[in-house]
Amino acid sequence: MREVEKAAAKSGAPFLAANAPLAEARVRWSQAFDASTRVAALEDALSQARGVPGQDEAFRRLKAERDALRRAIKAGTIWEDSAGA
Repeated sequence: MREVEKAAAKSGAPFLAANAPLAEARVRWSQAFDASTRVAALEDALSQARGVPGQDEAFRRLKAERDALRRAIKAGTIWEDSAGA
């Protein structure tokens, strides 16, 4: 929960707005939770893949995905799609 709260505050999460409709706030909160969960899963996968022979390409793809998601969270671009999507 703390990670979701930190990511939300850093990225200007729409669900933090006092005037956000409840349905949209729920969708956006789920979106933040999903993004934080995905970052954690990618971190775990990177830890497991690190140094494993023959996994260099998989490691690079996981790292690129994790880094892109971190940037999207930090920049607030994870909120650019529609709330209903």
